[in-house]
Amino acid sequence: PPPFFFPFPVGKLPMGNAPPVGDERVQRTSDRMRLSKRDISGFWRVFRRFDREHEGVITMDVFFRDVCGEERSLFGDAIFDLIDTEDTATIEFGEFVQGVCTFAMFTVADVLRFSFFIFDKDKNGYIDKDELELFVNTLHKGGMGGNVMQALKQIDFNGDGKFDFLEFSALHERFPTVLYPAFRLQQQMCANIMGSQWWFRKKAYLQNIREDELKKLEKERAAEYKRLVRGRNQQIRSEMGLVKYFSFKKANRMKRDYLERMSPLPEVYLDADNKVQVKYPDPVRKPGDEQFAEEEEVDPNQRAGAKLQ
Repeated sequence: PPPFFFPFPVGKLPMGNAPPVGDERVQRTSDRMRLSKRDISGFWRVFRRFDREHEGVITMDVFFRDVCGEERSLFGDAIFDLIDTEDTATIEFGEFVQGVCTFAMFTVADVLRFSFFIFDKDKNGYIDKDELELFVNTLHKGGMGGNVMQALKQIDFNGDGKFDFLEFSALHERFPTVLYPAFRLQQQMCANIMGSQWWFRKKAYLQNIREDELKKLEKERAAEYKRLVRGRNQQIRSEMGLVKYFSFKKANRMKRDYLERMSPLPEVYLDADNKVQVKYPDPVRKPGDEQFAEEEEVDPNQRAGAKLQ
């Protein structure tokens, strides 16, 4: 479905049955999640049900206890800290949509990274024993079962009393009951807001879009690489002449090898912004190249096809 566009100015949320007037958070989340008008209406119905005072806000306590079926905790509050809510006690509809969509879309690896970040108080890349105990006590507010207690006793801090993220991930693999409440909160949130099947379909839909976009980008990258290689080879053929380029004579083969080493094949890749970038390796020199020293070397920045179109 197409993203939902809000044609109205930002204002006070209506308390009726119609979808609310969108704010920047809702619009941004809608664009990212490809939410339809019907989707926004679904979020609104859940929010309105728990906005018991009809003031356009629900309290954090109500959100976790009544909407998600979990007690409010430091871990839960961190979900809304992540999106920088304006009030630590209540959330508006835009914050509700953004916070839920952010946490509900987390993968297992995302939940682990998020958990690690929250309780790495010093932000030094490690969780020490005290921070781990705080984390576990926060997640297991109702009391830790025997399996959790047994798991904690078996944790090996490698003699330094610290966990890095890789060790933290290994902890989850070995003792999943320790971090289970974090995943239970996500499961409950999905089940009670829009339904688990809705989130399953949404994740699959967005994953398909990402895969299609990556295929398109890879096709563009491959096409750019072929264009540059073709331009480089044409330049060498032009410099040598067609006959000498395909000749099996030793002198011609050496000349061709030299020119190819002076103009190495480029590395064409996608950067962090999914933009096609080109990097040229340094020329490779060998003994015996002196005989070609008087011939002008090709400037990597002026090679045929080097400029992106």
